[in-house]
Amino acid sequence: GRGGEEVLWCRQEIGLEPEVIPGVSAAFSAPLLGGIPVTHRGVSNQVVMCTGYGKDNSSPDLIRYHAEQTVVFLMAVGRIEQLMTKLKEDAGYPSNTAVGIVERAGCVGSRTLVGTMENIAELASFHEIVAPSTIVVGEVVRVLIGDDEDPDTFNQGLLIEDGVGAEMESLDEEQMRQFLEPFLQKLAP
Repeated sequence: GRGGEEVLWCRQEIGLEPEVIPGVSAAFSAPLLGGIPVTHRGVSNQVVMCTGYGKDNSSPDLIRYHAEQTVVFLMAVGRIEQLMTKLKEDAGYPSNTAVGIVERAGCVGSRTLVGTMENIAELASFHEIVAPSTIVVGEVVRVLIGDDEDPDTFNQGLLIEDGVGAEMESLDEEQMRQFLEPFLQKLAP
């Protein structure tokens, strides 16, 4: 969630003041887990973060297109078609701008879908992409996934399945313990 709503809920509904533990925002971590950095030297020097749904289900006001800009949408996969249309028509984005969707980032069964503003909504529907997902718009989507080998990669779309976490799914209990032991030792007092 957004964080603030959860804090208010705890205060108002159950009378508790929650402890906030700082971490890395999903706006930065989810894309990278899916193979998409949000900035990259010579490609993108700024990041704009937007929620997919505002007050009363409103859509965010969009910033005009800039070639070296990345836009990250959180909680927005349910309105991807509307967002892509608004970015093209209202914010001046070229229809061939790269778009990536990272679904279930960091979890077993994570998937990354890439395409362009022109085809990503149709691809997301075809591949049944659902929340939780993070949408990334901008040329950084091409940096690590790239379309050097096949120039039609983004025009046709590409689904990368079983991202981070897939290798963990096949670990048995002993293998999992061995994997986690060094991390847990660092946390021990």
